[in-house]
Amino acid sequence: MRRLFLAFGALLAASVLHARQADTSRFSALGAKLEEYFQALAGEPAEVQDAECDFLISSCRDSLVRQFVTLTIYDHYLRSKIMGDEAVAVHVADKWLLSGQVPMHSDMDLLNARVFAEFNRSSLIGMPAPGLLAHDPGGEPVSLPSEGRYTVLYFYDTSCASCKVETARLSAFLRTTSYPVDVYAFYAGSDETAWDRYRAVQLDVEGIVHVWDPMLESDFQRKYGVLQTPRMFLVDPSGVIVGRGLDTQALSILLGDAFDTEGYVYGTDGQMAMYAQVFSRYGDTLKVSDVVDVADYVAARTYGEGDVEQYRHMEGDLLYYLSAQRGEAVKEGTLAFIERFIEVPDIWTTQEDTVKVLSLAATMKDLLSRTPTGAPVPDLQVSGILRRKPGLFRKGSRAGTYALRRLGASYLVFYTPGCGTCEETLAAVDARVASDRRARVLLVDLDAAFASDPEEAHVLLDTFDLSALPFVMEIDKDGTVLHKYIDF
Repeated sequence: MRRLFLAFGALLAASVLHARQADTSRFSALGAKLEEYFQALAGEPAEVQDAECDFLISSCRDSLVRQFVTLTIYDHYLRSKIMGDEAVAVHVADKWLLSGQVPMHSDMDLLNARVFAEFNRSSLIGMPAPGLLAHDPGGEPVSLPSEGRYTVLYFYDTSCASCKVETARLSAFLRTTSYPVDVYAFYAGSDETAWDRYRAVQLDVEGIVHVWDPMLESDFQRKYGVLQTPRMFLVDPSGVIVGRGLDTQALSILLGDAFDTEGYVYGTDGQMAMYAQVFSRYGDTLKVSDVVDVADYVAARTYGEGDVEQYRHMEGDLLYYLSAQRGEAVKEGTLAFIERFIEVPDIWTTQEDTVKVLSLAATMKDLLSRTPTGAPVPDLQVSGILRRKPGLFRKGSRAGTYALRRLGASYLVFYTPGCGTCEETLAAVDARVASDRRARVLLVDLDAAFASDPEEAHVLLDTFDLSALPFVMEIDKDGTVLHKYIDF
């Protein structure tokens, strides 16, 4: 990896010439090189990435260049979707930022870095899982994680919209599998009535151990970084964390790796990287037909040549890849893909196929089919804030209850506070309304909906695909759905 660093030498020197009067925009070329560096490091163990990042930062002699490089590295690993990368962000925060060796832009940024490090350092991949003492619904103490067995820790809140979706997926997975795993569903709130109802309706799965800590005596938020929910961890029999920040799909892959020694493991890093490379050539021009064309090519080279097993493996991997993607074209393409290449008679015939492929496909199809484009928007009354003028949640914003079919030409945005992508979408909404006086955007805060009217919130979950937020759709003047999964 050090050879790659040599490519930075001249660029770092050139950056220093402007550093004293430069702002971040002057470092765009350096930022591009850093992205190449990150790609080269991807997949390396955290300790290797730590050492490489330290070497790069320490090689920057100018203070502004060093600050730019350090903060770029920190931000990259902070936002990375690769499990385990957060360990590098914690390392950079501890060694360079919190120590004062490299200054952050503001005291607030420094405070945020301190909170991030403090609430993540104990639950990183490879760390011993912190012990917790919670209580079951009867008030009896429960110590977790388990000793000598794989343990799933699932932290959730009854008022969290994303938790509703993840809970449904986890429940379906647990009902259709029989891995020797202890599952602890840890309620992060303190409303006993809401918890009782949630267990009975949302998490009524045999074998789950239900626990809570309403007095916060176990310090579970800090030990496991539960600043928002849902949060899921997998702990191996030796008590070491082997999965964090998981969703049900990722959990199924890890458990498959651990127990299905004879079966095929879908969604491996190698297969996902292969499909990422295939779809990268389409860029922003991806169409629904492109998704189908890729699947059709795979089918021709496998099933078309008599290799049914390879067909199952490659189309199954494609399903796993598509399930993690965002955007209108890929979502609509995924629905067409499932109907044409997964729902095929006499292909997926084993119990393993049902658990690993068909159940995921059924869940995805159900979500993707909700409120289809070209159909009337559901006749619902929805509480939200109507944005029509500049100034998010300020002048020009009207809170109230709106009939979706009477909104007229508008955008409908479902979001939850604290979600980074949601915040970016809200800022984009503000910009859209500021530049287009005709723009109308109804903002629906799902957390607020669950707090004020849980029944309405459940209707929304059943009506729209809110499995990943933000969810944005466009409605025409007659109340017909024009587009879904829009990215402002």
